[in-house]
Amino acid sequence: MKGFLATLFVVCGIIAAAWYFYDPYIKDLVEGKDEMMKPNDTVITDSSGAKAKPAASTTTAASPETEATTTPKPAAKPKSEIDLLLEEKYPMPEIIPLMEIVGNWANVPDRAFPEQITAQEPVAFQLVVNGQAVGSSNVPAGTPLKPTRLVGNQLTVANLANPAQGVQIDVDKTDFKKRITDRYNEFVSRKEAEVDLQREKAREVLEANPEKLAILKGEKPAETNFDGDPRVAPVKASLKAGEVATVTLEEARSFVWNGTEKVYGDYPGTYETVTVHFEVKTIFGKFPVDYKALLQNGKVIAWIDPMTDERV
Repeated sequence: MKGFLATLFVVCGIIAAAWYFYDPYIKDLVEGKDEMMKPNDTVITDSSGAKAKPAASTTTAASPETEATTTPKPAAKPKSEIDLLLEEKYPMPEIIPLMEIVGNWANVPDRAFPEQITAQEPVAFQLVVNGQAVGSSNVPAGTPLKPTRLVGNQLTVANLANPAQGVQIDVDKTDFKKRITDRYNEFVSRKEAEVDLQREKAREVLEANPEKLAILKGEKPAETNFDGDPRVAPVKASLKAGEVATVTLEEARSFVWNGTEKVYGDYPGTYETVTVHFEVKTIFGKFPVDYKALLQNGKVIAWIDPMTDERV
């Protein structure tokens, strides 16, 4: 009996000890704990049992509170009515992209060919006498040559000293493309500068003579005339005679009879005037321009810019 009681006492002691250590050390092993991970792991369960959000990576962008404040760019100044009218009256040219003009160098128009180019290497020209090749002569690199034809990457060039001599060379070993590109870029810059200058001159005229604003707004009464109007005949004759170097009669799109006007600028006086709208055709595209013809006694005396009254 005493042995039984001693054994029972020992068993009860073991059970009591197990219960004492059950929580918090044994409980997790018996019941398990959801996603308990070390502090340096990414998922930690908080006391409520919900997953805590991952800590922000040190490589991620800083919060708005810690980012350096970027100074915003000042807003562009709103355009005035005059600015908008001048842009409409003197628009920037819509120039055809160069690669479209030259067909990505596969179809370069004859008009785009430069007058001369140079090669990066010596060029050998055959000497032909009575149709027979009797030798060759080399021209050094950098010697001016005349380009005549481009097929693929083969550029046919002629010797300026003897145009009858021609040879094919690799176009990429010449400045052919560079010369065309430079000419194109120069044209674009020049046309844009011309428009800027026209706008500035027109603005100065408006400041000195606000009545000119009616021209920009199109408020001044005018009469559009067509081919059969006898008042336009002297204007057409002037254009046909080439009295305006930058435009032709074929490029005229409309004629507007303005009646009698007082003109200042380069030709001060009173004239009957006709404003002509042109679309000038070039290899780079079409460009609109307006010129005004000054008439006295049925004859064109001069051509001027409608806004600035300067000769053209």
